Amino acid sequence: MEVLAGSPRLLRNLNEKAVLERLLDQGSLTRMELEAFTGLSKPAVSDLLRRLESARLIRRDGEKAGTYGPKAGLWSLEPRSACVAGVGVTPHGLDVAIADITGALLAEAQIPKTPSESYLAGPELHRVIDEAASRAGIAVKDLDQVVVGLPGIVDTQTGHLRKGQQLRNWEGFDIPASLMSSLGHNHVIVENDVNLVALEEMAVGAAKGVQTFILFFVGEGVGGALVQAGRLVRGTTGSAGELGGAVVPERLAAPGEAVRVTLLENLLSVEGIDALLTAHGLSNADHAAAVQAAAADADRHGGFLDELAYRFAVGLAGAIGILDPDMVVLAGEIGQAGGRVLAQRVSALLAALPIALPQIVPTAVSAKAVRAGAIELALEYARDRVFTGGSAARGLP
Repeated sequence: MEVLAGSPRLLRNLNEKAVLERLLDQGSLTRMELEAFTGLSKPAVSDLLRRLESARLIRRDGEKAGTYGPKAGLWSLEPRSACVAGVGVTPHGLDVAIADITGALLAEAQIPKTPSESYLAGPELHRVIDEAASRAGIAVKDLDQVVVGLPGIVDTQTGHLRKGQQLRNWEGFDIPASLMSSLGHNHVIVENDVNLVALEEMAVGAAKGVQTFILFFVGEGVGGALVQAGRLVRGTTGSAGELGGAVVPERLAAPGEAVRVTLLENLLSVEGIDALLTAHGLSNADHAAAVQAAAADADRHGGFLDELAYRFAVGLAGAIGILDPDMVVLAGEIGQAGGRVLAQRVSALLAALPIALPQIVPTAVSAKAVRAGAIELALEYARDRVFTGGSAARGLP
């Protein structure tokens, strides 16, 4: 780390931020290791550690045995210097997790619902967050950031759900304002669920280290997320990536045959997948299980897989031509169930088009990817505030 000139307060803030970020990355370090990293003198680093400890941002974390001489004391982040909540909202209910600043999961809570069961946004949201916070041993007001993910178009200015076919009761509901009374602050973000899956895919999944990619989500709904230069592309109104509204040909037309068009949503919706499975004599009781079984016996079910791959390919072609991504991740229950077999078929179809062919891969994240992505985003904001504010933000002069 290079030490720059500037005012004492500015330099102190920069040095504290650098040390906190280093401890997040490395875990536990000795004072001497921090001296080597910062280039600061022993007295300066000792004072910095004293301030951060007084501010309850770091803690003593045992000792490191040396080859010669006495053991050196270790320092690490104070895990509960910040806690965050990630909430996933679906027609099946609410799922929340609490994590500390290191990303360690502290507690979780769920409120299950049936897709046909209408439930009120405010009371249920407060109840599930209260329950998770209680299990984590903290008060709701101790949460530094809350991120809520839900299906539909989220207004980028207000955080309101503008179009949510699966959650009509949540449309227009002011989630940030509702939570402010119990949180005591407005550090609340509402995000589209597929965007959060993309963040999780970037953090630990198939798109880790990839700068530009499309995540195509096919499950109970059809959606997409666009990532360019490592950042989500949300668009002016928050509807970027809503691929389900694309107009596409129903199927490949024979020479001289009229082309019939439809919305991509119709081809890949629950009803669309149901009809496709039925047409090929496959069980429609569990769509994901049926697709997974077909992929496991591709020689026998090649016709079904080819038609499913076509529906994915026509939905992706336009977006690939515009964004020119490095990768496309097939996500959601259907994308995950199809795995590499489906990805290879989609890739083969796209290779015949006059567009640059990106890598087509299946998702590599868990079933709780929305909640996990919400935690990732919440930690990004909370860490930035804590690390930038440093000891001064905790009341030290």
